Amino acid sequence: MNTTLKTFALLATVAGASAAHAQVAFDANLELDTTYTNKVSAPATNARDSDLSLGGRLEVNASGKATNGENFVAGRASLLLKKDGKTGVDDFWVQAGNAAADVKLGRFEAMDLFPVAKDTVLEFAGYVPYQGNLLRGRKGSDVFHGALGLNAAPGMRVELGLVFSKEAGESKGSRPGVTYTTGPLTLRAGLESVKTVGATGGSETGIALSAGYQVSSDTYVNANFAKKEDDKSFGLNATMGPAGIGLIVGKGATSADKATTVYAAYSLPLMSVKGAAITPALSLSKGGTGTKDQLAARVRINYAF
Repeated sequence: MNTTLKTFALLATVAGASAAHAQVAFDANLELDTTYTNKVSAPATNARDSDLSLGGRLEVNASGKATNGENFVAGRASLLLKKDGKTGVDDFWVQAGNAAADVKLGRFEAMDLFPVAKDTVLEFAGYVPYQGNLLRGRKGSDVFHGALGLNAAPGMRVELGLVFSKEAGESKGSRPGVTYTTGPLTLRAGLESVKTVGATGGSETGIALSAGYQVSSDTYVNANFAKKEDDKSFGLNATMGPAGIGLIVGKGATSADKATTVYAAYSLPLMSVKGAAITPALSLSKGGTGTKDQLAARVRINYAF
């Protein structure tokens, strides 16, 4: 309860700042998920009972940007009030620079090297394929995350990310990446040099490649590939207006390290109310040896205040 009171006090402070400084934007949205997962019996590695659950959160955002000539400073904070009574933070970052280069520090998601499009629900059967995102960000509270961004040429952005932590089991390392957009085509490529804190082995190196194409104003298709040591994954997805569908195929070192997963979602207006939507979604994953199939169905309600 004390944490919740502190959170509300901080929100009140942000709201006051919004009134005092016109460049600060203040908004909120609610997300509510009703999720069903199927029963999987032993000896499967992901044994569990069937489950029907209701989860969600209220997200309150404050963001702003100030300029001085060609220079700028921007920031964003996203506070979460969860259905179980707990509080959390999603985004919490500051960015400073100009049209040529900038630096971003805090809690954020860096360049997406393996876009999965409309992933309202995406559950894997046991094995989780590598997707070039071990160092993408939104890490624990004590983890350092920074990214240097360079706008190297028209349509081209280079990003060098660094994650550092002393927390056992956490990933740390460097993550350079580049994205290039020309007309309807967007290409992405990146590398992750990852070491797990507390592990006795050396660093692992992962690569990720992606190509996306804007077919029309509301239709986008994307293909992804990622590899880290013995782990390989391939992804295809498309969004068509309110609909999205995707496929991810992943394979590791053993016959158990496999997962072929399809997922789809479709968003509909809720009661014709502005800012409200309902999205039914489905995910089906077939695992490797000794792993049962994973089925997940979700109905998500979004409401932006």
